Amino acid sequence: MKHAVKTVLLVSALIAVTACNKNKESAEVAALAKQLNEMQAKLEAAESANAGAEEIERMKKELDEQKERAEPRRERREGGERGNRQQSSETDATAQTAAPATTPATATQPANPASDFTMSGTTITKYVGTSKSVVIPNNVTGVGDRAFQENKNITSVTIPDSVTNIGLFAFAESSLTSVTIGNGVTSIGIGAFGGCTSLASVTIGNSVTSIGNNAFSSCTSLTRVTIPDSVTSIVESAFAHSGLTSITIGNGVTSIGAGTFNGCKSLTAINVGAANSAYSAQDGVLYNKNKTTLIVYPVGKTNASFTIPNSVTSIGQQAFATCEKLTSVIIPNSVTSIGKEAFLSAGIASITISASVTSIGEYAFAYCDSLTSVTFQGTITSANFNIYALGGKEGGYTIGNLRERYFADGAVPGTYTRERESKNWQRQAQGA
Repeated sequence: MKHAVKTVLLVSALIAVTACNKNKESAEVAALAKQLNEMQAKLEAAESANAGAEEIERMKKELDEQKERAEPRRERREGGERGNRQQSSETDATAQTAAPATTPATATQPANPASDFTMSGTTITKYVGTSKSVVIPNNVTGVGDRAFQENKNITSVTIPDSVTNIGLFAFAESSLTSVTIGNGVTSIGIGAFGGCTSLASVTIGNSVTSIGNNAFSSCTSLTRVTIPDSVTSIVESAFAHSGLTSITIGNGVTSIGAGTFNGCKSLTAINVGAANSAYSAQDGVLYNKNKTTLIVYPVGKTNASFTIPNSVTSIGQQAFATCEKLTSVIIPNSVTSIGKEAFLSAGIASITISASVTSIGEYAFAYCDSLTSVTFQGTITSANFNIYALGGKEGGYTIGNLRERYFADGAVPGTYTRERESKNWQRQAQGA
């Protein structure tokens, strides 16, 4: 393993020098790097094939001699700034962190040796290596549950096309800054990258069809993601509480779970491919294709008020949840239902519920601490006005007795108000 690690570090340094200095030694350095890669690959193949001990020892000796010839060139080119392997490794990792998402940081790095992984068949169950930059070998077909979880050493990982599955919490709470997912992966498991607070660059391969629950939740450094057309399902809370500022949803997505973007305080725009058959977007707000259901209003929008389009008949589950900057929403007469948790923890101070609304779901206005004025323009039956619409289920927190007051007064149109710290709603006299 020490031969493989040393070779990877040396090759990375050589390639970095080649890119930065265009002079007469470039061709020699590049040729040495290529030769080292080839020799390392042959050595690993021989070890895997259980070749004779003498043959393996001969190959190791030749590899060491070649590295000794390459070392003086590397030190000359770097001006002595990176005088040992550890410094070289750190510089390599920094360069990879800064690399753009479209160019895999480890594209020229050979795969890590088999000894860096604990395997179950062709699935990685644990990463035991020390390299900060990991390139998974091409003979691996799966990254198992929790294989890299809480690894605070790795900074980048390249997943080859041979891998088809990324397991539950596979990289959760690790120190990753970038990841390139190959074109063989079909599913990204629950919490696969959840809590990777340094993860800033994600390239998703074009064979992924499902992004699991909390797959990228709490990735606070992740600001942009493009969902390829191959993805059909984004499960609930997949990007919740991440650092997203914008996201582009591909043409193939047909299912987006509730709370997918909850708590994304910087998210200002959701974009959808024009050919998507299930979803559409207008001014950064997500709707179903024909705009009859408002699905997600981005949390990061700075508008204090929003008027729902007249085409909308339903406000979806968690549509405005945690939109703390939004203080007023105008609901048109086209809307007939307000979904579960639709305004959960939103910043709305007042709302007018149009006469067309016939149902209000569970927790629709729960934790809306700023809500002090509600106007009913029509009548809602007790069966369709969920008993926990304002919270309070199982003795939990509630913003007051609005529902009770409304029905005690005969469920007729009117305006109800309360003091900010009070849970006692009062009907305002008509014309007041």
